[in-house]
Amino acid sequence: MSFKLFIYYCAVCGGWAAAIGWVVGRFLVPSGATVMTRALIFGTFLGMLVALGLGLLDGLWNLSSKQMVKVVFQGMIIAAIGSVGSLIGAFIGESLHQTNEMVGVILGWTLAGLLIGASFGVYEILIRTMQNKGMGSAVKKMTNGIIGGTVGGLLGSILFFVIRYGLGTILGKDPLTLLSSSFAGFIALGACIGLFIGLAQVILKEAWVRVEAGFRPGRELILTKPETTAGRAESCDIGLFGDNNVERLHLRIVQQGDQYLLVDNGTPSGTYLNEVRITQATPLRSGDMIRLGRNVLRFGERQKRTQEPRIVASGSRAPAASPAPQQTSDANPFAF
Repeated sequence: MSFKLFIYYCAVCGGWAAAIGWVVGRFLVPSGATVMTRALIFGTFLGMLVALGLGLLDGLWNLSSKQMVKVVFQGMIIAAIGSVGSLIGAFIGESLHQTNEMVGVILGWTLAGLLIGASFGVYEILIRTMQNKGMGSAVKKMTNGIIGGTVGGLLGSILFFVIRYGLGTILGKDPLTLLSSSFAGFIALGACIGLFIGLAQVILKEAWVRVEAGFRPGRELILTKPETTAGRAESCDIGLFGDNNVERLHLRIVQQGDQYLLVDNGTPSGTYLNEVRITQATPLRSGDMIRLGRNVLRFGERQKRTQEPRIVASGSRAPAASPAPQQTSDANPFAF
């Protein structure tokens, strides 16, 4: 999946999840419920289903489709965290409703978006804690999610307020019908939260890999794990199937501090960095081309590095990396 497609799916997923959450909340609201009770029910299911949808999408993007158990587990944990966040936002927003309706709506849904965005990083932190691994990229993912969720919640809440009250006479004021402005406002809110969480993850990415040739060219993956694997095994982060020159676990991209190292797994056909076979862990720089079998990957990162020589084989030095066709855009942190 490309970055642009990921952002698009985040927006669509957020909108649909919010719509389903509204419908579920509609049927669970008891007759004669107070305004606060209704707000809490709708808010909880909005956060739960938006977080679930985005969590499943993130899992399918970062994990192999064969790892559905992990994908579903990730989605459920993120959904649980997101529902709590949205519940808190709905409570605060409704508590302020009587004092200042607009402030209550905007503050409540902005906080809900913030906590939904944070849920992705919280999940990663929990996993890293259990695995006793570094927290750097997990904290970065949480920060990006918070930024995206906050912006999405803020803009979405303003749009929600405009639709619910500005267009209420057109769409209907009854908050419990599918033709109501409330229903349309929820869809706009969910879409905004999903859109900006996706945008933040892509725009603020630190390092990534793009498949230039071979299996599924055009696929892009943000490097958010301490170790990213590539090969024919279904458990690999970058699955490269249909090439007998690619081993089940062919190579690893290992994060070491603020640097990424390319490591060949002792493969017979080898791993090539800018057409030079590597024999030991080798630092990567933005624009580097990695070849394994018929597959070519391009590494990118925001951080600029000096062009010092790199040792890639005993007694030999690799030539400076040739500029890749899109290397200029990769140097731009807003390129995707």
